[in-house]
Amino acid sequence: MHLEELCGAMIQTFKKYSGADGKDGELNQDELSKLLKASGKDEDLSKEVMKAMDLDGDQKVSFREFAVFLARMSTLMEECES
Repeated sequence: MHLEELCGAMIQTFKKYSGADGKDGELNQDELSKLLKASGKDEDLSKEVMKAMDLDGDQKVSFREFAVFLARMSTLMEECES
């Protein structure tokens, strides 16, 4: 997969889940839980993941916070593979 495709997939995933409550551009707790469940992750992790993603503490995740979190996770995964 090319870099552009990976970035597009990240954007589409965020958009797919971030508008369910009528407020595009942010993930709330319920939307994040649905995203995790669809990804095969335990929904119970959503509160911990929300804490890690929500950098400004406003109880929602912006696209910037989402992207920063994915970058941090990618870095950790790469370190584990080394």
